[in-house]
Amino acid sequence: MQLTKLAKNHWVLAAFLLACLIYPFVIDSRYLTRVAMEVFFFAAMGNAWNIIGGYGKQTSWASSTFVAVGAYTSILLFVRHGNISPWISMIPAMGLAVVLAIIIGLPCFRMRGVYFAIATIACTTIFRQLLIYFSDFTGGSLGVAFMIRRGNSLWNLHFDSAIPFYFIALAWLLITVGIVTYIERNRLGHYLRAICDDQDAAESLGIKSSGVKLTAFIVSGMMLSVTGVLYVFQLGFADPNTFASHDMSVRIAIVAILGGMGNKWGPTVGALVSVPLLELSNAYLQHIGGGGAGWVMYGLLIVIIVLFKPNGIISIFDNFDLKKLGLGGGASGRP
Repeated sequence: MQLTKLAKNHWVLAAFLLACLIYPFVIDSRYLTRVAMEVFFFAAMGNAWNIIGGYGKQTSWASSTFVAVGAYTSILLFVRHGNISPWISMIPAMGLAVVLAIIIGLPCFRMRGVYFAIATIACTTIFRQLLIYFSDFTGGSLGVAFMIRRGNSLWNLHFDSAIPFYFIALAWLLITVGIVTYIERNRLGHYLRAICDDQDAAESLGIKSSGVKLTAFIVSGMMLSVTGVLYVFQLGFADPNTFASHDMSVRIAIVAILGGMGNKWGPTVGALVSVPLLELSNAYLQHIGGGGAGWVMYGLLIVIIVLFKPNGIISIFDNFDLKKLGLGGGASGRP
């Protein structure tokens, strides 16, 4: 009986995984495979943001800073320090993300609401300017690029085909979902929801809100830095406009907000909609308005979706029995 119930509760996830596994083999297009990788990477970054922004309701616009930390750490260690493998450079990248999260978090979590958001915007701006200023080390506005790489190497994350990287991105997405699920069901998730509902009441019960939010911020930053490591090796270069921009922070947040904040599947659903939507907008409207029409249409469609589904696209499933599958539940973050 339990096995039958378990099977029913996970059939949607199984169908999604099956579709992901066969996708690169039935879609004979390198471009479409790369679009799918973008979906996985942004869903993973959305999961990281969701920990602090969804469950903790702390709107952070510093996400790109942590992605850039991972990207620059790994590419600099590879290009300028003897081709150090990204699997090794992930360790110092996560360490730097922890330090940066503490530096940003300690003062910023003394603020609430819009003041916290503004403070994180300032932190992102400062970090981006530092990357540009120390051009001898970071490459400045031009950034850093890999030399021509040939052959296949899992150790150095380079492949002649896009398919291996596709599965690495998918695996990392599933790991991030697992991390969020673990947090959701354990003490940190419960504390975050309590603080989200009423911070003063939570503190009166002995919950140290600043410490809980800082812990969530650190975990989120570490996840974003790992994604940055993987993303830069797939992309092939790192520059401030790509990795440390406000645009990147906004896109990461949109993935979670559009899909459904405080829900472990929200960012994945949001990425499945927002990433292809942007690609289609740019592809078909790139000749209008100097290329800006695509962004206008992308933004307009997002506004329409948010107006009709303020709790995220995932809330569509609330009208069906699919919420029993762990897909529904709105923004409560409950499994």
